[in-house]
Amino acid sequence: MMLVTLLVWPTTYGHAAEIALPEIGDSAGALISPQQEYRIGQAFFWRLQQSVDLVDDPEVNHYIKSLGQRLVSNSDAPALPFKFFMVPDPRVNAFAAPGGFIGVNAGLLLTSQQEDELASVLAHEIAHVTQRHLLRSLEKQQQGSIPRAIALLSAALLAAVDPQAGVAALTVVQASGVQSQIDHTRAHEAEADNLGMLNLVRAGFNAQAMPTFFERLQQTSRFYNSNSVPEFLRTHPVTTSRIAEARGRAVTYTQRMGQRRDDLSFYLMREKLRVMTSTNLIGLKQHYTSALEKGNNRNTIASRYGFALALTAMGDYSRARKEVRALIEGDAERLTYQLALADIEKASGRLTKALNIYQANQRLYPNDYALSVKQAIALLQAHQPKRAARLLLTQLEVGKGSAQLYKLLAQAQGDLGQPSDAHGWLGEYYYSAGRFEQSEEQFKLAVKSAKGNQYQLAKLTSRLREVEAMKVLMEEL
Repeated sequence: MMLVTLLVWPTTYGHAAEIALPEIGDSAGALISPQQEYRIGQAFFWRLQQSVDLVDDPEVNHYIKSLGQRLVSNSDAPALPFKFFMVPDPRVNAFAAPGGFIGVNAGLLLTSQQEDELASVLAHEIAHVTQRHLLRSLEKQQQGSIPRAIALLSAALLAAVDPQAGVAALTVVQASGVQSQIDHTRAHEAEADNLGMLNLVRAGFNAQAMPTFFERLQQTSRFYNSNSVPEFLRTHPVTTSRIAEARGRAVTYTQRMGQRRDDLSFYLMREKLRVMTSTNLIGLKQHYTSALEKGNNRNTIASRYGFALALTAMGDYSRARKEVRALIEGDAERLTYQLALADIEKASGRLTKALNIYQANQRLYPNDYALSVKQAIALLQAHQPKRAARLLLTQLEVGKGSAQLYKLLAQAQGDLGQPSDAHGWLGEYYYSAGRFEQSEEQFKLAVKSAKGNQYQLAKLTSRLREVEAMKVLMEEL
């Protein structure tokens, strides 16, 4: 049984067939349908989560998703259900799997000097997906053999990850023996540059950011040996002529830039990620101390924010609180600062003060994802599961479901003495990560606990059957 015949297919993909693909003899649409393409990407994402820990910080995840969706909404395929996620890997890389699953390494965000540069890489990866480059390359190699092509692509994407490498899956298919058959061609890279740059401009970013970032990577790579070249350059070779062509195209777009935007969130999230992934907080503290002596600009503001986070991580709550309050004095309505202050209060044992900060900001930013998740975690710590569950369920109602929400809901329902709901949400958590055996176990426990509630029993039994079918399918791969 083929992988692509049974995996769950979201109805939000309804307009995928309307994508305008290049008319250059491409038959990728006949080779693998958009539905099958999404299913392959979903299966890859499931396997990826079993091999690599993803960033679970709600603020960082919300930022990268918002940036990605801004670009998608200005692309030629705004209806595609893209999923953007971050990996705490220091290597400079971004990767795209079929169906719109786009991963971003922490190293890419930390290396980007401006938000436009990060956006340029995301726009490039989005173009690879909308133009179905992976499938077009494979179709050319397989000469129209649909079953063999599907099997090859599935095997490549789902190749076992080397446990010693830990993050080998991030190159999507590089660990597979068929890598050479599905690498992006020069034509595909040029097309992704062209369409990505157009998308970049439509979304209000600077077109020059793409060649600027590629050029910096090329220059930096000169200091690497052959085994340590940035992963992005391995899968997306950058030549001098390619940079020149991109810069020439960018000139024609410069005057079409949209209005300036507030990109401070980029600098703040970059520093938050820097602190989260740091293995040397003392050295990082010294870095921020030096940066704060260099003036008053966005980088300095972000450095103060990073400094406060580093101090918090080191347990210096008094000084961290002072730094964050200075930021709030200059920009009282920025939620990121408020959340940082609440984190300090919670870490220092002043949970009530943290809850007051969360509640005050819920009135200003109702249903904000990061705020709601952080508040729910604090409420669970304060033994207020009913309020936590209400916040989390509201997030699901507005369409912001995530593995993190499912896990927190399981805890809240367990604390409320609702074992059926608790097991059900934990089952959803495991399912979202492709851990079907654990998901099946939890749904069986949920069904057992739902005896006497016919509606709940029927709903959970139906879900259990779906999980069982998926488990069998994945075991046959």
